[in-house]
Amino acid sequence: MSHGSSQQTILLQGGRLIDPVLGLDHEGDLLIKAGRIAAVAAGLEGGEAEVFSARGLIICPGLVDMHVHFRSPGDEHKEDLTSGSAAAAMGGFTAVACEPNTRPPLDSGMMVKQLLQKAKLESLVELHVKGCLTLAGQGKEVVDVGEMKACGAAALSNDGDPIEEPRVVREALAQCRRQGLLPTIHDEASGSTPLEIASHQREPELVCRDIGLAALERAPIHFSHISAGEAIELIWNAKSRGQAITAEATPHHLALCAEDAPRDDANFKMNPPLRSAADREALQSALAQGIIDCIATDHAPHTPGEKARGFASAPFGVIGLETALGVVLTALYHPGGMSLSQIIEAMSARPRAILGLPEVRLAEGFPADLTIFDADSEWVVEPERFRSKSRNTPFSGWNLKGRAIATIVSGRWVMKHGEVIRS
Repeated sequence: MSHGSSQQTILLQGGRLIDPVLGLDHEGDLLIKAGRIAAVAAGLEGGEAEVFSARGLIICPGLVDMHVHFRSPGDEHKEDLTSGSAAAAMGGFTAVACEPNTRPPLDSGMMVKQLLQKAKLESLVELHVKGCLTLAGQGKEVVDVGEMKACGAAALSNDGDPIEEPRVVREALAQCRRQGLLPTIHDEASGSTPLEIASHQREPELVCRDIGLAALERAPIHFSHISAGEAIELIWNAKSRGQAITAEATPHHLALCAEDAPRDDANFKMNPPLRSAADREALQSALAQGIIDCIATDHAPHTPGEKARGFASAPFGVIGLETALGVVLTALYHPGGMSLSQIIEAMSARPRAILGLPEVRLAEGFPADLTIFDADSEWVVEPERFRSKSRNTPFSGWNLKGRAIATIVSGRWVMKHGEVIRS
């Protein structure tokens, strides 16, 4: 599905416009023409435009999820670019970045290029691709970083497993710095039983090692799905020293802790695992303070059959695109932990900046990539109604407060009032 310049003219009327970067938070209208924002003001005249009433709704720069698994190539029965991007559109996301631990892994520039070309035809939202940081994602040998960059990789990742050898991490960081491509690091090893997972916490140890290696190389580094309080402290100390470090947290780690997981329910099996209530509180506080920079879902689809194998043998991972905004608003905004502006920054402006994507602002001339949401709409999570092919969510049956109402990508509706729109 190509996102060329759209000829749609849309007038969003009477919404609450929030743009944390511009310091904007007031009611007004927004006019979209030919894929871009044509005007932002009060009392705009639509003329021939399609008028959408946004009264009582929030309009913000489009949400970005910098960490999703769309299982293409190799496991399209779990998710593909069409279903994954429809789930993204339903959740209010205008852009996503796909992880490379596919089958086969995306460890060459050509593979990244091919997936980007496929995305142009199949994805409803702007889709970016991360390449593998090491050959076959095995953690032994660094890929050709220059080729990855030339072929359009948005970042590099060894998601799924940490890189065990410090020498390989250091070389990866050095090459990424030279080529100006961001390494996104997964620093938690997998356990296989609930007990092993609870007791085995390598995240702080590995984060400490990699902060040290990044300092030696004077290289930027991004930490995926941080979950442990000790790791947050290490990141805060390194940022205080001026290191170029960014980090993300998932909605499930921000909203849940280990005590919330029913025994032997594999929909609560994820990597990193759910931590203590104290870790969750530390994570929420770190996000509010900007120590953790952004929210990313780690949307990881698996079939119901795989997740029904019981906790020990089921694969790691939960899906999150369709619940993320609701979970974050319910867990952080409504209890008063974070403002709407802070949440929008963590789900839009910061992930864009971390990946080096073009800016989206609620101002004339910027791309019309917009999320429209109702912060107070109450709904029940019903996995059978998801647009994702998979159902593995820990939030099944939850009452959430806040949801996306419409999603606009390059000036085109891709979701409106709960309906996915393929133009």
